[in-house]
Amino acid sequence: TGTLAERPAAEAATPPTPATPAAAAVQSRIKALAPGATDEDRGERAAIEAFYEPRNFEPLWVGEAGPTPAARAAIEEIQRADEWGLRARDLATPGLKALLTATNLAPDAAATGELEIAQAILKYGRYARGGRIIHPAEQLSSYLDRRPQLLKPEAILQGIVAAPDAGAYLRGLHPQHPQFERLRQKYLAHMKKGSGENLEARKILVNMEQWRWMPADLGSVYIWNNIPEFLQRVVKGNEVLRTERIVVGELGKQTPVFTRPLRRIVFKPTWIVPDSIKVNELWPSLLRGGGLMRKWALEVQTKDGKSVNWRTMDWTKTDIREYDVIQPNGPQSVMGKFKFSFPNQHTVFMHDTLPRDKYMFNVAQRTYSHGCIRVRNPMQLAELVLQAEKGWDVDKVAREMNDGPLNNTIELDRRVFVHITYFTALVTDDGKLETFRDVYGHEKRIALALDGKWNEIRKGRDHLAPVQLDLTSADRVRGSEDGSVETPNGKKGKKGAIEDLFSTLFGG
Repeated sequence: TGTLAERPAAEAATPPTPATPAAAAVQSRIKALAPGATDEDRGERAAIEAFYEPRNFEPLWVGEAGPTPAARAAIEEIQRADEWGLRARDLATPGLKALLTATNLAPDAAATGELEIAQAILKYGRYARGGRIIHPAEQLSSYLDRRPQLLKPEAILQGIVAAPDAGAYLRGLHPQHPQFERLRQKYLAHMKKGSGENLEARKILVNMEQWRWMPADLGSVYIWNNIPEFLQRVVKGNEVLRTERIVVGELGKQTPVFTRPLRRIVFKPTWIVPDSIKVNELWPSLLRGGGLMRKWALEVQTKDGKSVNWRTMDWTKTDIREYDVIQPNGPQSVMGKFKFSFPNQHTVFMHDTLPRDKYMFNVAQRTYSHGCIRVRNPMQLAELVLQAEKGWDVDKVAREMNDGPLNNTIELDRRVFVHITYFTALVTDDGKLETFRDVYGHEKRIALALDGKWNEIRKGRDHLAPVQLDLTSADRVRGSEDGSVETPNGKKGKKGAIEDLFSTLFGG
């Protein structure tokens, strides 16, 4: 005999013997299920087997007399999937619909219906949580750092069985954010008019899908930066404490879409230059004497913080990526006097800007940065965050800002989340639908994916790919006889062009 751990594996894994013909039919149908083409399909198949085995494969949804009341409620809700921005035709199969009028079922037919209901419930649950696009960053754009908020298949099966109302349980799987429901009501209005496929309805569907990717809990206090709107909100509970303009990444250096906790605020911050700017803009300048280094008061350090003299280094043989280039805070600080840090793989953050660049906040399409978010009136943002995080009043914040040292870093408790979103449609409190331009093309990509047109999606470059530097190109990059210069990516221009471009875009 022995313990379970001591028994042979085959004996320990032997499933129970079904006690009824109906249970035997369910077990047989589970064994016959296709293994699944995706990880999600395979996970759901495994969950079904794990769900029924402890129940000795006894059916829960369908008997000889047909589906139970709970099964009918689930089927009817699945048939209404279009009302929630899904497609009933992807979920409600002909066999599932036929079950509603089925009676006097043989065990095999009942078992087939049993598993069809279970599979439809799991697929509905997956799609309700954003699972039609499983990997947005890989399938659509590396800038879309979101994941569908999937529940485990086992949890869905357990949850619907325990629920007093199966239909209500399925409805509850959709996002509970107020904006999702507001958008849904706008979409329902289009459906009633028969205009569910027009451009506005499609825009609404795309934005509903994005809400399926958002965290269920946005936080008691959070910062919401919406890229197409070029707007920042600070929200506490249901109250918007601050609405302010922001500047986001230019079209070729986009601000990514993701969520992270705010971990620190830095007054009078030091700027650490990212690899992309070091390689594409600073290195060519260093090869020609380092004009940008002097112009922007930049310094070079080893990775452990030791200062080195960039003027004496041979940059034709030195990989600039192996060093940190920094800009101590001062009159020309590209980050101004504030940095709001929420560490992430994209190396972006929120910051102030130079006085000369304040005009950017008055332009309609505010796509000017290298990817970071420039914030107007950053002192107010610091006051709101530090009051929420540490209970500081405005005088305490002002003292830390004005009297503290350079690079004065205030560590936070990570209770305030930063949500960077790409919503091109929002519904105001008074019920008005506001729409915004698809500046980065993400709306189009999501729409194509929902329509199954994957081969038409243009993902663009992978902005997370390591920045490459070819030292053998040093002579070519330094400049040619005709007075032109070449950057590491092969683009040419007149001497001074890089400095002009750098001067315009420097700042995140």
